[in-house]
Amino acid sequence: MVHFSALFVIVFATVLLVNCDLIPTLFQDEEKECHVSTTTFFDNQHFHYNYLRRQYDGCTHVMGNLVIADLSSYDIEYDLSFLQSIRYVSGHVAIFANVNPAVVPLTRLEIIRGNTSFRDDQAIQGVSDITLLIAVNDHTQVLMPNLKEVSSGNVLIDLNTSPDLCYLDTIDWSHIVREGTVHMSSNNATCPPCSRACELAASWRGHCWGRADDLCQWPTEECNDRCSYKDPSVCCHDQCAVGCTGPSPRQCMLCKDYQLQDGSCVSHCPYEPWTNPRGQNCIPVE
Repeated sequence: MVHFSALFVIVFATVLLVNCDLIPTLFQDEEKECHVSTTTFFDNQHFHYNYLRRQYDGCTHVMGNLVIADLSSYDIEYDLSFLQSIRYVSGHVAIFANVNPAVVPLTRLEIIRGNTSFRDDQAIQGVSDITLLIAVNDHTQVLMPNLKEVSSGNVLIDLNTSPDLCYLDTIDWSHIVREGTVHMSSNNATCPPCSRACELAASWRGHCWGRADDLCQWPTEECNDRCSYKDPSVCCHDQCAVGCTGPSPRQCMLCKDYQLQDGSCVSHCPYEPWTNPRGQNCIPVE
């Protein structure tokens, strides 16, 4: 006689094999909100690296800043794969003073909100209000193929102090940076060309985050975050990120801050009815 639990496993596995559409639903990544209020550096490199892992491991939404800095030991094989789950950063992103690894895999990052500036708006190389900083690194690639928006603030990418860093100068940042400006120096890195898969047309080719076929930067629609994809004469709601399909806060492509259960984008989770933020979602309190 087959034990009931064993029978259940057999039936469950059979259902998954027959209906593969169930797999993403059943094994969907769980959202994890991480609050990062301060940036701390430690002299002991092993301790410093493990501290960074504990701060960001498994996070999908970073409420605060994402700072990857001072990875300065050549004796440690730094593994930054724990960054791959991050989709949203409410503050700024700073990547600087690192000797390795070669690749920084922010492969799911979609929005850098820019609610805070790097170093409290102190100017670096004459640039203030910095939301994205990449400088003084030995990285060869910083992968952000899903980055759709830097909502506010400026971008400073100092390739002069990152001599081996490739591809960031191929990105059309005007499709990403909404309100600020991009400041980028140059280097003499020898970089392989973008994949031929990135050649959409003669007017759009050679934009990529890396050599692989899935690291192309594709152009967005002609309209920006202020107008509807369906009708460029219609303005998006001010809580929309990336773009929208109409003027309602329920018609945003992505939300800048939070989203109610009905799909509406809001600046904060309401108290009436009482809700708590979880990632970018407002969850009703039972």
